[in-house]
Amino acid sequence: MPLHAIEIVLSRAVDALELRAAQQQSRLPLAASDDGERLVVLVSAKDERRAVRKIWKRLGYALPVDVLCAVFPDHDGKYLMSIPMEPDTEQRLRGLAADAGQVPEEYLQTAIAQALARDRSARRTRLACALRELFREFTPEEVTAEAAQRINRV
Repeated sequence: MPLHAIEIVLSRAVDALELRAAQQQSRLPLAASDDGERLVVLVSAKDERRAVRKIWKRLGYALPVDVLCAVFPDHDGKYLMSIPMEPDTEQRLRGLAADAGQVPEEYLQTAIAQALARDRSARRTRLACALRELFREFTPEEVTAEAAQRINRV
């Protein structure tokens, strides 16, 4: 069976003792970040979704897990994420998805893509405003020369 690398984002840092206890209980190899708020685990499973299910089953109650996320993207460049939801949140999501004629995963994927697009648009707008302010006071040549100098310093 293939191995799947899954990142575990915790809601709080765990110490070495808690990590060791979870590792012994789950029988999964865990590697912690320096801050103790993120872990990586290698899981043997037929596919990534089953690997994620196995982690929830074995670690869901042993550690304060917030999110599980695939370390590597799939063939479409997308990352599998698993986020626990309160029952009323899940029910609302299912209702919104049904109203849109989608399954919850598709609805959530669309909503996230739209939010990211809005964020990119807002960033471009802020950049355009900042550039207009710069060009009121400085010539384009002065701005690009200063930018080039800063890039060369890095």
